[in-house]
Amino acid sequence: MKIFFDGSIFSRQKIGGISRLGFELIKELSKKKDIEQIFYRGFYVDNYPFKKEWFSKYYGIKRQDFLKGRIFNFLDNVGANYFYNANADKNLIYHSLYYRVPKNSKGPVVVHCYDMIQELFGGNIKTIRFKKKSFDAANLIIAISESTKKDLCRLYPINPKKVIVASPGVSEVFFDSNNFVKITPKRPYMLYVGGRNYEYKNFDILLNTFIDKKYFLQFDLVVFGGEKELTSVQKEIIRKYNGGTWLRQEFGNDEKLADIYAKATVFIYPSLYEGFGIPPLEAMACNCPVVASNTSSIPEAVGDAGLLFNPKDPNDLAEKIDKILHDKELSKNLIEKGKARAKQFTWSAMAEQIYQAYTKL
Repeated sequence: MKIFFDGSIFSRQKIGGISRLGFELIKELSKKKDIEQIFYRGFYVDNYPFKKEWFSKYYGIKRQDFLKGRIFNFLDNVGANYFYNANADKNLIYHSLYYRVPKNSKGPVVVHCYDMIQELFGGNIKTIRFKKKSFDAANLIIAISESTKKDLCRLYPINPKKVIVASPGVSEVFFDSNNFVKITPKRPYMLYVGGRNYEYKNFDILLNTFIDKKYFLQFDLVVFGGEKELTSVQKEIIRKYNGGTWLRQEFGNDEKLADIYAKATVFIYPSLYEGFGIPPLEAMACNCPVVASNTSSIPEAVGDAGLLFNPKDPNDLAEKIDKILHDKELSKNLIEKGKARAKQFTWSAMAEQIYQAYTKL
């Protein structure tokens, strides 16, 4: 079995959920002796530790941060088509990790589908057309949750039999406390992870609840990753309360994130929509109790191992946070359930589901 991986996501994303999934899938499939992997990484910006022995052929050039522009997108597209055609035959499976598909495929085409955020939250029409083109070309679509599959088949004229679900895993670093970067916090804190300036992330409900309930008198609010700067509106609101010293931004690698999860009093995930939602499971792996939205795919990930709330109801959010803060037995129970829940999602299981789907093409 031969797979051509189109890694266009690695020219777009240094680190993130989609690029992590691509790396972990390729890593797991490299362990199978009956798979030959060809990898087009293109003009990549990521730092994932790919090993060239995983591939029979590898095409990739590291692009420095200052080298930007449409010319690189153009060259990347040309390169992907050229190297696919140089290797293509009717048995070569083309697996697109980010919606790009070949102009004229000679073998089966597989497309990963992560979410319907563009379609549901007023996204770019050009991006939506780009996605539709890939879905039309695909012989197999891999959705990362049942929720994403349901939305995909509702919004596009796609036969559900063409779509399988293979959920992401939780990386081992989040289970191994020996690898954590040790940081001693000055104050207890609540934790938020990810982007904040997109409507669907719903960060402002957390920020406003944190202020309205005066949690800042006892806790910091730590935000990890996402945008480097708060919005001007967010800055103005925060400064009004104790000078905003209680809000801390952190950036770093998985080892640092794991330690931040492990020391948090509670992890809060207020999104209106997610294709799957790995951060709650990462928090659970690190023994951190979770409060998360009850929408889209999030309940699939969290199960009964976290407290779910209505993401449009700040009172419900505050009630769930207070339960964690004041009911130690509940918090302990959620930590135990969470650890077990996180262990149910592995990259090897995801890769095996995809491998089995390959064999049926």
